Amino acid sequence: MSSKHYINNDKFEELIRLYKLDPKEHENELFEMFDLLITNILTGFSFNLDEDDAKQECFLLILKTLKNFKLLYTKNKKYIEKIDAYTEIKKDSL
Repeated sequence: MSSKHYINNDKFEELIRLYKLDPKEHENELFEMFDLLITNILTGFSFNLDEDDAKQECFLLILKTLKNFKLLYTKNKKYIEKIDAYTEIKKDSL
């Protein structure tokens, strides 16, 4: 069952993957999901904060993280490829 107040985790993960491939195409939908997530956290935990200020800080953190996420993803992908190549070499030498 889906609701406009909840995020589908699978769709959210897929949207992040798609955003990494084509940011301009998917940024509006992704940031709508982030907005919903931030709102749910702020209201769900009843933080005594100015909602606009808190959202702004959250979005700044998200933007910083997404900017570096591609770099982290690329470094992790290269590391996995090296491990796979090493594993194949070891397997072939046995």
